[in-house]
Amino acid sequence: MQFGIFDLSLGEIMAFFQSDWVVGWVLIISGIITAAWLLERVVDVIPIVGDFLRLLVHIGTHIGFIVGFLDMLVGYVVWTVQPQATIVAGALIITGFTLVMRVLSKFPLAFVFAAAVAGFGTFTLYGILKPYAGGLFDVYGIITQIVSLKGMLVIAVIIFCVVYVLGGLLIKLIQLIGKVFAAAPVSVLIGLACIAVGVIVILAPTLLSLVAWP
Repeated sequence: MQFGIFDLSLGEIMAFFQSDWVVGWVLIISGIITAAWLLERVVDVIPIVGDFLRLLVHIGTHIGFIVGFLDMLVGYVVWTVQPQATIVAGALIITGFTLVMRVLSKFPLAFVFAAAVAGFGTFTLYGILKPYAGGLFDVYGIITQIVSLKGMLVIAVIIFCVVYVLGGLLIKLIQLIGKVFAAAPVSVLIGLACIAVGVIVILAPTLLSLVAWP
């Protein structure tokens, strides 16, 4: 069984988003997900709409991470193809960052990043050195000791500590910024602005410096 979408190249995927209509609706949907916290409370007195937005908040919590990456991809497309449309590209990238960090801010990023690098580095080193264990280059059995379980654990701990210390400050700074963007009042403002930009993109794209797509 084949799925056509997986056969597309990155260029073909990017070409799909080169449309005022597509960009506009990506902005509007992303804005609704981002600002759903406020919209849910505003229309809470209307049973059907309120229930729909509560469902949207629930869904957005789970798929917002994916939508955020989609926003940043579309923002990159706009920025590269129509660099003069900085407001549109900026709205997409900021909204995408907000949605992504809404999920990532709940995790200890410095720990996860350091653990991932330690795991990758340890297994990579094992793969490189293992063929030489017990061979000509295994002087005094050093390589054999390194690729042993105890040696790999020691190396993993060393890599983890170094990466955690060196990269921890930067990651914590990014995480702090992400928490600010993910806060309900800030995300609501970003979401409403994103909806407004999306509507303008669909109705009057030239106001935001969007010209005919190539």
